[in-house]
Amino acid sequence: MTETLLLRLHTTSSDAAVEACLWDGGPASARPLGRLGLAEAATQATGRRVVAVLPAADILALTLTLPEAAPAKLRASLPFALEEQVAGDIEAQHCALGSRGADGRWPVRVIARARLEAWLGLLRGAGIEPQAVVSAADGLRDKPGDLMLWWDGDETHWRAPGDAPLTLPADGSWETGLAAALGTRPAGTLGLVLHAQADEAAIAPVLAALRQRIAPVQRIELTDGALAAFAPTYTEAVNLLQADFAPRRAAEGDRRSAWRWPLRLVAAVVLLQLAGFALEAWRLHRAAGVADAAMLAAARPLQPGLSDPEAARTLLRERLAAWSRAAADPATAPVLAPLAQLAAAKGASPSMQLVALSTDAEGRVRARFATADDAGLTAATNALAASGWTRDDAGSDPSTTTSVSDAGAFAASWRSPPRTAERR
Repeated sequence: MTETLLLRLHTTSSDAAVEACLWDGGPASARPLGRLGLAEAATQATGRRVVAVLPAADILALTLTLPEAAPAKLRASLPFALEEQVAGDIEAQHCALGSRGADGRWPVRVIARARLEAWLGLLRGAGIEPQAVVSAADGLRDKPGDLMLWWDGDETHWRAPGDAPLTLPADGSWETGLAAALGTRPAGTLGLVLHAQADEAAIAPVLAALRQRIAPVQRIELTDGALAAFAPTYTEAVNLLQADFAPRRAAEGDRRSAWRWPLRLVAAVVLLQLAGFALEAWRLHRAAGVADAAMLAAARPLQPGLSDPEAARTLLRERLAAWSRAAADPATAPVLAPLAQLAAAKGASPSMQLVALSTDAEGRVRARFATADDAGLTAATNALAASGWTRDDAGSDPSTTTSVSDAGAFAASWRSPPRTAERR
């Protein structure tokens, strides 16, 4: 459990010492540190929860009956509920709401905003960030059946069962303090528990005077000081740091906050990369679909009704392999060169069209072609002649071998060179 450092403040002077005490949450486990300067107190505050205890004279303590509502709404309505009970401008006051009591009433604490800001400025100026700010009078716990009294130097703090603490000057009449604390309760209905840190000579007259009015009277000696004795109660008291004065982040929380935006940026980059990967995967999937469709379109003429892209891919692969083997066959390979030469002639004469294509007994390719004009025919025949082709006078009428018009076209028949000539 995180230790709690309690600091009791008496003045807003930065040179004044503060009372300090450590409490680890266990019973009777408070460890007084004595009076410390603010700089030394800041060192003790590192890694610990800090509770600042302010003078009770700065804080008005009340107990109110409030309508049924959520605590947040009640807290917002407090200034209106307290306007008749607080002197001065209510807007200049800060109101804090505690936890609802067993009797259904709510503890409320009121402090001037400027005064609370001064106390917080003193602590923060020394590098101390408190998680709770409470009233010194709230050290007295509410005890059914007993009137609680704390003799605190120049002040006395009284607390009757179910009521808020009451702070009065110690130099006043004890009778006045007792009457104010009891209210309408008969004196014989409550006992008295006196907390004091004073020598016997000073406390004896007080005890004698109280025993005449109320009994029984129990005295508790504050051997280690009030801060150590009341540490458990202070940690559960009404915290003034609410609304605009809510506690700032602890140092560790601030370090985590400092990393928040860098981590958000890293997360954004990772998300963008994942989005990019998802987009690329979608594009690849779409491209694969397009490729499958192309495979099916190419394979269906070979096998109508084909619908499986993988079967189409296998069919095309087999046909390509068969064509490759045919191209390497000595029986068909010699035909490829004449076909390439015809393609070159087509390049020289764009209007050239093949009319007939065959091979003779010698393995030579015989081609009959036509062009749109005489110039085209001349260009085609020149290209073939350059590759060793000759006119095929036996394949057509000699009168039409070179430039006979056939339905508006110029046609000719030529033969490729002998294979032996090609090999040479």
